[in-house]
Amino acid sequence: MNRRQAWIDIIFALILVGVSAIAVGLMSAFMGQHQFFLLLALQGIAILLGLRFLLAVRGQSWRHLGLQVLTLKDLGRALIGFVSCMGANMVLTTLVFITDTQSLKQHVDALKIIGTQLSSEIPFAGIAALMFFVGVYEEIMARGFLLARCRVALGGLWGPVLLSSFLFGLGHLYQGWIGVAQTTLFGIVLAILTVRWGTLWPAIFAHAMLNTFSLAILEQFAEQSSFSIFRF
Repeated sequence: MNRRQAWIDIIFALILVGVSAIAVGLMSAFMGQHQFFLLLALQGIAILLGLRFLLAVRGQSWRHLGLQVLTLKDLGRALIGFVSCMGANMVLTTLVFITDTQSLKQHVDALKIIGTQLSSEIPFAGIAALMFFVGVYEEIMARGFLLARCRVALGGLWGPVLLSSFLFGLGHLYQGWIGVAQTTLFGIVLAILTVRWGTLWPAIFAHAMLNTFSLAILEQFAEQSSFSIFRF
């Protein structure tokens, strides 16, 4: 694959995410406000199908995105990724709390709405399963497809890591600038670890743990915004 093809793939991937988001938004108007979990799942399926098509066009498979054989070592690495993201996010959240407490409160209130929608629809075990699926399709897109294409298009390490992470962050623009900053930071941490380890599984499990932990915190400490510092 050459740089031109890589840039084309990046553009098509971004279009895929945008179109799937618009489609889900339109569907939500007909399905009502209490089908958030189903809409998330449908968006994930659409993204995975679109990526499979792009890979087929390039004569590639999921292995080219880092989906190697899962090993026990990957689970330990996922824990490292989870802890690393939590630590980085605690630093970011502390800085935001000091400089712009009102924006942080608004951000947390918005996340509470998402958490309430999910927890009111399905039991926690179902939420955990859904969060794993979200981790799968978001990581395949961001640390799998986009990072791999950015490495071809830009070369080096930091350019691809930063660009793919920023694009991932923009996908969470609905959470405001704090959400974009958080997810971009998570993306940087997980991208570096993915490049280092050469497999996508640790990022997938770390992502799922972050999402599930976030929902649990939002549910248990709904009145304490300082605890609700993660993202979905």
